[in-house]
Amino acid sequence: MFLNYFKDYFLKKKLKNYVSNVADVTSDNKVQTVGILVDETAFFQTLALKEALVNADFLEKNIAILAFKADVKNNQVSNYPVFSWEHINWSFQIQEASVLDFIQNPFDVLVSYYDTNNSFLQWITYQSKASFKVGFFSVDKRLNHILINTVTQNYKQFVQEFVRILHLFNKI
Repeated sequence: MFLNYFKDYFLKKKLKNYVSNVADVTSDNKVQTVGILVDETAFFQTLALKEALVNADFLEKNIAILAFKADVKNNQVSNYPVFSWEHINWSFQIQEASVLDFIQNPFDVLVSYYDTNNSFLQWITYQSKASFKVGFFSVDKRLNHILINTVTQNYKQFVQEFVRILHLFNKI
């Protein structure tokens, strides 16, 4: 656990050197696929968030979730992939196949559903191949195209703003 603080510190330094402002959105495609990167150390209603997106007319089969937990137990059962600090090495290479698949998936939208400065989650957001990225105002503004000013616990307001923004950008 103590070594994870060192990983976090050095990964933050690496992010600071790599991250510049995100590129402008050039795609006029409508949103079909949504990736949700969520911090389950602070937010425990991931399935309710997914259900709110389904209720907003996103297809359930087109929504992928990847969750971060501080400690993943081997016998823990989940409906979606879960990862932790143990899945990244000291060279900051991700060792978990499900995380690598999530990063390589060209989602139409990546929802970075965390409002804390977790360098591992920010690293995944940075590396994601998603064409449009949405996140929280309290996180590094260079990682996302759109920032929503709310807290993670208010997922219904987040989804409402998210849908409104996609309408403004003519994405849905």
